[in-house]
Amino acid sequence: MNGSGANLAGCASCEGRCCREYNVHVTIADVRRLAAGMALHPREFVYLKEGKEEDNSDFRFKPGGPLYDLHLLHRPVTKGCVFLMEIAPGKARCGAYVHRPIVCATFPTSLAQGSVGIREKTLCGGPDSWNLATMDLPAYRRDIARNRAAWSEHLRMAREWNARVDASTRPATEEQLYDFILAAETSEDAEQADRSAPASS
Repeated sequence: MNGSGANLAGCASCEGRCCREYNVHVTIADVRRLAAGMALHPREFVYLKEGKEEDNSDFRFKPGGPLYDLHLLHRPVTKGCVFLMEIAPGKARCGAYVHRPIVCATFPTSLAQGSVGIREKTLCGGPDSWNLATMDLPAYRRDIARNRAAWSEHLRMAREWNARVDASTRPATEEQLYDFILAAETSEDAEQADRSAPASS
């Protein structure tokens, strides 16, 4: 989600349902952003879940082996995302808001035929719970486009990882995958470097 106040009417009384019940599949760019921004190692906030070949799953650890996806961890007691802060009974907020995965930033929107709209099915409220007239639609459109680009890049990097695994005689480890992710340079990194570079006179 983006913005505050009237923009987020559907989230104003947030109980964190989306952060408890959705299984958030993240990109390499998401993992790198969270690791840097929260000063955490990926193993502290993601886990690998076995997926299906037909579902375009991501990483394998041995030639021809099963594929695994990266997902945000959930706390066993609260069932919430590892970054969800319980601030009062029935109230919760994201503790990694600035660095959150892009799919979280775009919630509860989708893009259809070039127009930003509210998803038909959400865990909290319905389409009438949000007022599009008060929402920062250009920001949502930008983040949806960024998310699509990040997934394309993520899948390209997953193919690169899998090619290395398939060419090796030894199984890869989770730690090696995390090293690969942390060493990767994404387009988001390049954009950040451009923003940080001093302006030429």
